[in-house]
Amino acid sequence: MVNNIYLRYTLFFFIAILLQATVVNYLRIFSWSPDLVLILLVAFALRFGPNQGMTAGFIVGLVQDSISTHFIGLGALSKTIAGALAGSLKGRFSPRTEFFLTLLISGLMHDLIYFFLYTLGENFSFQSLIFLYTIPNVMYTVLIGGFLYYLIETWVRY
Repeated sequence: MVNNIYLRYTLFFFIAILLQATVVNYLRIFSWSPDLVLILLVAFALRFGPNQGMTAGFIVGLVQDSISTHFIGLGALSKTIAGALAGSLKGRFSPRTEFFLTLLISGLMHDLIYFFLYTLGENFSFQSLIFLYTIPNVMYTVLIGGFLYYLIETWVRY
């Protein structure tokens, strides 16, 4: 039964990476777009804990890095930390709000790391990074994530 759930998550991660690389571009508002892989990673880490969340984050982040034009390792680093953080937040919130709050906190950490390292060396203020990129991007991800989580939650629960 355990292998079955890992197989389901692997399939969902594959679909999320494909959709992130193709369809999400059409959902872009200004420079903000939801991170489907992060949404699934948080659900995975909440289920299996910080070690598996960190491992899954590294793998899916590296796969995303390999098919993108960005720096290799940037997505892997930010997704690894987000997966570990999400897994460590398991059980800290009420069951009704656990996914949303964990996605919000992990998403903030993910985007802060990602955008900070991506803009390193450029003339860019930290306030702009937070208020123009990180917060709107995370809120968009949480909005889409809440909807998607409740759509797929029953499929990945068992």
